[in-house]
Amino acid sequence: MSVRVSSGFTASRLFWLLHSTVWLWLSLGARGCSCVSTGRVNGRYAGFLAPQPRPGAVRSTPLMGAIAGIQPTGDLHIGNYIGCIHPAVQYQNDGGQLVFMVADLHATTGDEPVVDLGRQSLSTVATLLACGVDPERTSVILQSQFPEILELNWILGTAVSLGRLRKLANFAKRVVAQESDSVGQCLYPLLMAADVLCSDSDTIIAGDDQACHVGLIREVANKLNRRISQPVVKVPERYHNGGFRVLSLDGAEKMSKSNSKEASRIHLTDDDEAIFTKLRAAKTASDHDLAAPEIANLVRLMRFFSGGFVDETDGCGRPELQFSELKSRLHEAVSSHLRPIRTRYLELMQNDAMLKAVLQSGRRRQQPVFSAVVEVRRSGRRIHGAQRVKRASNYCHVN
Repeated sequence: MSVRVSSGFTASRLFWLLHSTVWLWLSLGARGCSCVSTGRVNGRYAGFLAPQPRPGAVRSTPLMGAIAGIQPTGDLHIGNYIGCIHPAVQYQNDGGQLVFMVADLHATTGDEPVVDLGRQSLSTVATLLACGVDPERTSVILQSQFPEILELNWILGTAVSLGRLRKLANFAKRVVAQESDSVGQCLYPLLMAADVLCSDSDTIIAGDDQACHVGLIREVANKLNRRISQPVVKVPERYHNGGFRVLSLDGAEKMSKSNSKEASRIHLTDDDEAIFTKLRAAKTASDHDLAAPEIANLVRLMRFFSGGFVDETDGCGRPELQFSELKSRLHEAVSSHLRPIRTRYLELMQNDAMLKAVLQSGRRRQQPVFSAVVEVRRSGRRIHGAQRVKRASNYCHVN
């Protein structure tokens, strides 16, 4: 005799009714999904459903990609290397998609004219390759070869106030730009935003000194998306690459190519003698204060180039670091690290045709990406699925 429930259905009929209902619910819930694999979970077989993008949906998970930018305004130095080039090469070697932008347009915004910008750009490309950038895996591009950047730059200009730009002018060294500053200096942060947003960036690799510029990029991206009422450009996040801010050898400010004192920086192409001379003249505190900025800077450099622990004693357990010994050891570590880079750089500079071919290859690979972002902005909507050029990137810019 079958057992009956209060509704009058038999238990077996109720079971099959519930079973059919659950199956129908799962089928409807899985619409737009596909079973991509089957495996054992805790001893049982299970199917894993991967949701497929619905029409109008915007991807929220970042793709693996990075873009780094550097100005061809002179010989690159160890500050550029530690803050941008080395992290980018590590990113590349870890399997990330990397784009390296030689920012020749940015190089024209300074007070001093850049002599032979074309030659300087090729020199920058040679330095990047000598440091480990692989043109087979990484796209090395020239900023001026992408007119889409300037088009987006104009569009972004409608989304930010002049007062906001004035506060960001000259890398925030002054609260408000002066009357003598050029328009290019005021618009520099906006052009940087166009670099990032035109590359469809998910993330920006940047140091602490670029925090205000990253904030502006996010600000104009949000304003542009609100104006269209849908996300047409990414709102990138800042990525901390683990580098540190390298001070000049006199400890006064950040190591920079724009510093008039040649001895304030170590170039990646300096020979052993030049490195020794610059380090010997590096400023050190007379009172053996290890917390002094110029001393802490040398210790950090020693840790980076030696790849290990730095003993901050005199070898007898006394907490007095012998600065002459530190400089000697640092010279050995830096020279050993930069020697193969310098050798490779000199070889590459003998082959202009190859360096130009690297830029041409990068342009061919990245032109569809930059064009797609601007086209999306023109149409006021994102491209999804197979139509969308799948490219995410981070940004690192140094001067």
